[in-house]
Amino acid sequence: MPDKTGPRSLRSRLILGAALWLVLAMALGGWVLGNAFRTAVENSFHERLRAHLRALAAVVEIGPTGTIGVGRPVGEPRFDQPYSGWYWQVSDGETVRARSRSLWDFALPVSSSVGEGAVLFRRDTGPRGEALETAERDLVLPDSDHLLHLAVSASRRDIDGEVRDFNLLLTLALGGLGLGLIAAVAVQVGYGLRPLGQLALALDRLRQQGGRLHGDYPREVAPLVAAMNEVLDHDERMIARARTHVGNLAHGLKTPLAVIEAELGSPRPDRAVLSGQIARANRLIDVHLSRARAEAAPSGSLAARVAVAEVAGEIKAALVRIHAGRTLVIEIDCTADAQAPLARDDLAEILGNLMDNACKWAKSRVRVAATATVLIVEDDGRGLSPEETEVATQRGSRLDESAPGSGLGLAIVADLAALSGLDLTFGRSDWGGLKVTLSWQNRLASPAASG
Repeated sequence: MPDKTGPRSLRSRLILGAALWLVLAMALGGWVLGNAFRTAVENSFHERLRAHLRALAAVVEIGPTGTIGVGRPVGEPRFDQPYSGWYWQVSDGETVRARSRSLWDFALPVSSSVGEGAVLFRRDTGPRGEALETAERDLVLPDSDHLLHLAVSASRRDIDGEVRDFNLLLTLALGGLGLGLIAAVAVQVGYGLRPLGQLALALDRLRQQGGRLHGDYPREVAPLVAAMNEVLDHDERMIARARTHVGNLAHGLKTPLAVIEAELGSPRPDRAVLSGQIARANRLIDVHLSRARAEAAPSGSLAARVAVAEVAGEIKAALVRIHAGRTLVIEIDCTADAQAPLARDDLAEILGNLMDNACKWAKSRVRVAATATVLIVEDDGRGLSPEETEVATQRGSRLDESAPGSGLGLAIVADLAALSGLDLTFGRSDWGGLKVTLSWQNRLASPAASG
């Protein structure tokens, strides 16, 4: 089923993720800038009201008859224009003593005492229902005990309009910037993902025409291309080996089948000849199957290691039962760090063939020794000369046709060792028999082994 939790396209995911972050960042930035602008405008507006309040306090006076008024204009022409939105008022308690012409017959609300020297800001409603911002303070005139309340008001229409216009401009600017950034992200994502598109086209050509992946790819994509080419090389080698095995097997079976066919066509078939040719055919089939399995199996890595003592112990238990009628001692001497960088089945195949071969030819002793880098299997039999070793490791060859088994043990071991990148050597043990040494020191030192 398709995944409905999100877009399947990598391009869509990148663009959508960037767009969401940009929208959040723009919204947060717009909110911060809008609040900062509103605060700045209101602070400036309050400062103007304070200035007019100070100007009003400077012109308030008490006349000879005790009347309270202003000696000269406050300074803002709109104070003299009816309902202009700019107003001032002087009150004594609840009684309005003086007010601007702009108020006409309207009186501003009078609040409780503010305290001399302090300025209080509040919101009021004007003569025409408009929203006002009012600054007020208390004043005691020199040589007088009258506490006067001064108020200067101005319509918030101007500052609200400025804030609204700024927010509109800010929204348009941030919206345009966000769209531009999203478009830039889309272009950048497209440019960044272009190598993947080129890789897809190269893979399509590869599917139709074969060959390898070629091209100049970025550092991030180059390892993927190299890995794909390695897989292609491996598959090609596997196909070539499979063809070789099939060809070799077919070629090798021709002679036994021809002999069997000729013998079956004779009046009195020789059962010994038939059995020998059938055994030869079986040996050929066994060796090719074992080699094909060894080549198809993944080679061991240092990340997956197998304890030699454990596998050797299992094989020893089986061989002791097989050779129960003989006086045969099988010694296992493995250090604690004796672990082979092989698949468990491969190690069992190698040890099984080596130990089985040693038990067949040993007089009385077989020894399996292993360290962190070396595996040794030796016996006290007659051993092998270099010429015999070469014959024994060839496919389908046997040194002694009378010995039990298929005669493929050492050949299979040689194949597995070569395919696994291990060093295999044959020598003579201190007891005079065959000594087989398998080393993976080169695997430990190889950079590829650690990868």
